[in-house]
Order: sequence, then structure tokens, then C-alpha cells
Amino acid sequence: MYQTYFGLHSPPFRLTSHPDFFFLGAGRGDVLNTVLSAIEAGEGLIQVIAEIGAGKTLLCRMLLARLSSRVDAIFLSHQAALEHEFLITIAAQLQIHRNASSCDQVMDQIETELIRRHAAGRRVVLLLDAAHAMPLESFELLRLLSDLAVRSRPLLQMVLFARPEFEQQSVNTAFSSLRQRVSHNLVLPLFTTEDVTEYLACRLSAAGYQGETLFSAAAVQLIAKAAHGLSRQINLIADQALLAACTDHAVRVEAKHVQSVLQDPSASWTCFSPIWRWLAILLIGALSLLFWHFYPNASQINAPLLWPTSAKLASLSENAEIKARVATAPVLLNERVMRSNKKLIAADASSVTILVSKVPQNQLLRLEQLVSDLEVHLGANRVLVYPTLLNGSLAWGVLAGLYPDINKAQAMAQRLEHAHPQRKSKVQTIGVLRGEMLLLRD
Repeated sequence: MYQTYFGLHSPPFRLTSHPDFFFLGAGRGDVLNTVLSAIEAGEGLIQVIAEIGAGKTLLCRMLLARLSSRVDAIFLSHQAALEHEFLITIAAQLQIHRNASSCDQVMDQIETELIRRHAAGRRVVLLLDAAHAMPLESFELLRLLSDLAVRSRPLLQMVLFARPEFEQQSVNTAFSSLRQRVSHNLVLPLFTTEDVTEYLACRLSAAGYQGETLFSAAAVQLIAKAAHGLSRQINLIADQALLAACTDHAVRVEAKHVQSVLQDPSASWTCFSPIWRWLAILLIGALSLLFWHFYPNASQINAPLLWPTSAKLASLSENAEIKARVATAPVLLNERVMRSNKKLIAADASSVTILVSKVPQNQLLRLEQLVSDLEVHLGANRVLVYPTLLNGSLAWGVLAGLYPDINKAQAMAQRLEHAHPQRKSKVQTIGVLRGEMLLLRD
């Protein structure tokens, strides 16, 4: 909407990673050049540490675009897989026609292919995102892969991207044996206020803007404070601030436009910081413990608040059913949240969804009932549940499906509201919602 108004040929603050919008400031260019130089020098293991939303995915894309034509890259975007799946994925990207089933046999085939490429003058680099999410078994496979060498030259170079907590996690894991082989331990810095000013100008220029400074100094200050140094948050806030300025028919973005975005009750800008990501991990990882903390026994459930009052509800048989649902709720919710996490990470930022409700994290049976009602209209496995914030407290966001365009989403939203007039849903893009999602990976 605001692109034509401000003379832009493309969205300047898109959340999808595009090399044309790579910002060389805030240490990004230095980190990129250091990694490229280390790969060219044949160094075996490089580590890049970055906060969630700091821009490491775009750094990966730039790295892939800048690699020498003699380099074959393997990019693995998520490694929460078991060791056998880990090896199979590498073998597939090396285009190995597998005729083996055991880990040792697949490893032998990978080694043979790496030797063949080395003899042909090729170099192979593994770019591993979310290294902090890898199981311990896969760390041991990394160690074995790093041992593959010809005349002390590694057959497989590695660049590991991970969150800051990886530094502490790796001390007491199988990765500790690899630490002595790390040639470069790089950190992607957070943005300062000065960096934010340059970043906004860089993105706007890449999108075709040619006018005067579009964001006032006061607006930049507010964005920098709310974004906590994270490029993803800068993008989300700046995008909405441009829309607010366009709606206001303003010639540039002022502090009032940013303030209107930050005060939006559906967003969580001021609460979005690395500490909330830690809380999300703890919340999902300890889901059962949290549940039983709030519901020590099934007799404490206030059932009439969740279902219509009925004399039958007091019957022993129905009380037994409620107890059974209480017992299974944490497990089923955990599975749904993890499935939803994968879908939301993989979804394109421009895809559309329907935000139905946010349920306080201790009201699990209310959440279960809501999901069950929605599945009647959408079918199984289309309802997504993700950790978020509600008035500063942890909650569950409930989404009614993913849609390629807004028309289909609005049609479904109307169906849902017709069936349940008391529920007021909200159609939004995944890109906007990601600002409040406490996902396990970025």
C-alpha cells in the first residue's frame, strides 16, 4: 500500500531473506568477509553466534551467493533430527545414490564422495543453521565428519550458526571435543541506534527510495529501543510505521507513527527480547511440569466455565472423562505446538492466517475445546498453536490455518464467526505475527 506513496519498487522491510537487502554495517560485512576468507584458506570449523532475529539467515544467503565457483555448499536449516536422518540429509545434498542403510555405511559413502570431489579440485562446505538444536548424537557425527581429511586438509569444512546459549550448552556436550578445532568464533553484533539509522537507509535505498531522510531521528530512537538490536524487529516496526505515515499522508515517518505501532495491543514489541525466547524454550520443554503446577488434580478444574452448565456434567462418568482429558492434555498440546512450530518457521512471510484467540497458558482445557471446535471447520492438523504473550504473560496463540491469499483467509474467518459470533478473529500475515511468536528457532 505504501510503496507507491513513497516511490518504492519493492517492500523495503520484507522478512524473507534477500541478498539485495544485505546490510554491510553493524559488523555484518566483517563477519561475512571473515567467513569467506576462512573458507578460502581451507580452515575446517567456523562458528557464528547470533541472537534470534539478528539476521543470520540472510548472512547464510549472502555466504551462499559469495562462495567461489569451486565450492559446493550443503545448507542444513534445521538439525533437530536424529543422527541417521542427519547423515541421510547430507548424502542427499551431495547427490549420493544410497545403497546402504546403517550409519557407518552412509558415512563411508559420504567419505568416498568427498574424496572424489577433492580429487576433482572441488571444495565442500557444510553450512549448519540452528546448531544449538542438534541432539548429542549428531554432535558426534560432526566430530567424525571433521576428522575426514587428505594431507591434513579437511574434506568437509563447516560453518556452524547458533544462538548465544550454544556457548554454554557445548561445554558439557559432545561438541566440547570440537572446540579446539574452531578456527574462528564470530559474533553477530546487535544493532546500535546509529546502526539502525544506516540500516533503514540501506533497506530503503535497495527498495528504490531516492528522497530525503524518511525516518526522523526521534522515530529511529523509538525503533532502536523497541527492537532490542534485532534486525527482524526493526523490519516489523519500520514496515508498520511506514504504513501509519502513509495513512496519515505524512512526508516522512515521525515518532508519533512509530508510537502508534508500539502501542498496538495486538503486538508485543516492548516485550520482545532474548529473555522471552528463553522463556519460550522453558515453556515448551517443561510443558507437563507447568501443567501439573496449575492443575495438581483433576478435581480442581472448573468444568462449567468451559462447557455449558448441565446436570449431566456432575455425573461420575463425565468427571472420569474430564480427568482423562486432563491427563492427556500436556502430551497432545506439546505435539501440536512442535508441529505448529515447524510449519510457522517454514511458512512464507506473505502467507495469511487467522488469529482466533490467545489463551492464558494455564487454561489448557479451554485451549483444547477451542482447537476441537476449529477442527470441525478446518479439519485435523490445520489448527496451529504457538507460544506468545498476552498482557505481558505467557499464553497460547491459536491460528485457524495458513492461506496463500487474503481472500481465502477472509472467507474462512467469516465462516468461523458465523458459527461462533462471540469469537472475533483477525486476519494477518505470518510476517506480522512473527513479531509476537516465541518460536524455538528463527
